Amino acid sequence: MLRLVTGLAVLFWSTFVSAQGIPTVDQWVALVEEVRQHPFFRDLKISYAKIPAAKVGFSPVGVLERAGVDCVVVISEGDNPKMERMMQLPGTPVTEHAFLLTIAAHELGHCFRIRGKHLTLRLWQRVEETAPGTSEREALERLLSIEEAYADAYAFAYMLNAHPELYAAAFFAMRSLRHEPAFATPFYQVEPLYAHLGSRGLDTRLALHEQVEAVMLGSRFQSATASPGAAAALH
Repeated sequence: MLRLVTGLAVLFWSTFVSAQGIPTVDQWVALVEEVRQHPFFRDLKISYAKIPAAKVGFSPVGVLERAGVDCVVVISEGDNPKMERMMQLPGTPVTEHAFLLTIAAHELGHCFRIRGKHLTLRLWQRVEETAPGTSEREALERLLSIEEAYADAYAFAYMLNAHPELYAAAFFAMRSLRHEPAFATPFYQVEPLYAHLGSRGLDTRLALHEQVEAVMLGSRFQSATASPGAAAALH
């Protein structure tokens, strides 16, 4: 989910929480740093910020653009009734742990796309400014679907490489949440990615970045490898 927060675009994805309760800001930072130690993400330049949960729709963690870094990881702080409701979703501690790691990797996947100028504040501003149901809005939503699919693909490539024993649980949890009406975002059409991964999986013979590109192409996201100009053309 992308939301405008005090003039900044923050990309958020809701998640399950551990049996011990909603992760604190420090716990989220530890999760992101654990993922960032993997060679896949190690060269990303990031910083952290926190913001009251109510200002970001009670979504727990996201990213935004900022000069000088590839992205800022923004973590919500304070009472979070949405997350409390999510705690009631079914899941085992193993599934929840796998999902939290996947979410951290998902956000870092967005950082790659921000660094490449594919995901920008202006893209979301255009969505906010464009009437639902118009051809322009549908084109913008397709671009956002590509970005969500890319972030999921980065997360799955990481999980399979770093935590193969957790990959199946992470995939199940993510796919379940993508289809959970209370939390799904209707215009994120990412099911082609899940259908492809469910039937063919990732090609582990390839380097990790190449795995992501291959699965995006195999999922028939036709604009997946388009240049940043694809989004700019809609502005």
